[in-house]
Amino acid sequence: MFKKMPFVLLLLIAFVFFLGQSLPTGLLQSLLAVSATLKSMVMFLLPIIIFGLLFCTFHRIGASASLVIGFMFLMVCFSNFLATFVGRFIGQAVYGVPWDLSLPSVGRDLKPAFDFQLPKLIPNAWAMAAGVIGGICASKLPADKIAKITSILERLVAQLLRAILAMIPLFLLGFLLKMQYDGQLALLIRQYASVVAIILCALTIYLFLFYWIASGFGLRRALVALRNMFPAMVCAFGSMSGAAALPYTIAAVEKNTVNKFLARSIVSMTTNIHLVGDCIVDTILIYAILRSYHIPMPSMALFLTFALQFVLAKFSVAAVPGGGIIVVLPIIERAFGFNGAMVSLIFSLYLILDPFATTANMLGNGAFAQLMDRLIGSRFKKHQKDGILCENKLQNT
Repeated sequence: MFKKMPFVLLLLIAFVFFLGQSLPTGLLQSLLAVSATLKSMVMFLLPIIIFGLLFCTFHRIGASASLVIGFMFLMVCFSNFLATFVGRFIGQAVYGVPWDLSLPSVGRDLKPAFDFQLPKLIPNAWAMAAGVIGGICASKLPADKIAKITSILERLVAQLLRAILAMIPLFLLGFLLKMQYDGQLALLIRQYASVVAIILCALTIYLFLFYWIASGFGLRRALVALRNMFPAMVCAFGSMSGAAALPYTIAAVEKNTVNKFLARSIVSMTTNIHLVGDCIVDTILIYAILRSYHIPMPSMALFLTFALQFVLAKFSVAAVPGGGIIVVLPIIERAFGFNGAMVSLIFSLYLILDPFATTANMLGNGAFAQLMDRLIGSRFKKHQKDGILCENKLQNT
């Protein structure tokens, strides 16, 4: 199924583009409600998937777990910090353009026909911590006593991922129809084409270079890796949720890496903390709004102080649309003197740009896992013979 999914998603996009406007409002509301319900189901199952992946991985790498975790979080901080300074570099060029931004207004807002939400039993962060700690503790137990547990978890995760991937097209349909109905993309093109073009160019170049480096400076390998990420890109864009796109991201990363069990666990851990798209988008918007309100460009010392707080705040981002900007608004307000109108403006612009930022975050996570696989994956090749049941299951469906 995963191999056919890019064609299915392209047909889905074409259907929305050409026929979406002709559908009655009642049907649109029903489809949106179904999509929202499926998203609730995905979010309900994610803690189980995250726990299973991390438990099995850290059970296998055992004594090396602390090294992996420490190095990974150090690299996450470095990557977010680098993306923030790339945003500053581009933002300084943006500052030279006389922008005249104003609050966007979307004329329509499609509401779901019904609202059914499954409860969120535990936060993903708790599942992540439990999987890591449980896996490390399990590695200290005799292999014969823990093998059955890991085998059951691996089968369960594989089945859940297969089920989620199967319902993704219907999951995306309602959200894509809502974006078209609300006119969000048309608003971007009409009112903020120049700012959006700069941001999209920045994200495209940065992510391509990221994949080029992660692929060992091989152009063809980088293009193949990006092609494998296409279904995850569509899912992240349509749902505006990197967590909802996680099953697709895992499936793509498994195709792009050698040490698959390590790479997919890294993706699970970094989904809500490694946010290169947010770092670039937020920073460019800050400079565009500063110029629009005729506020002097911040000094390097001021920006460095902001960047340190900004990167740390990204570890507490909520996995909801707009979550990438909500947690950093107080930092932006305090560092750059944003008033109420400026805060409302950057929040509104970010919400409209959220599909692009989320897609960039997801692609950044895929490249990050690929890079980590290249940097430290060779240390764990011996673990690939431990009977991993999840590998290649998605690619054979």
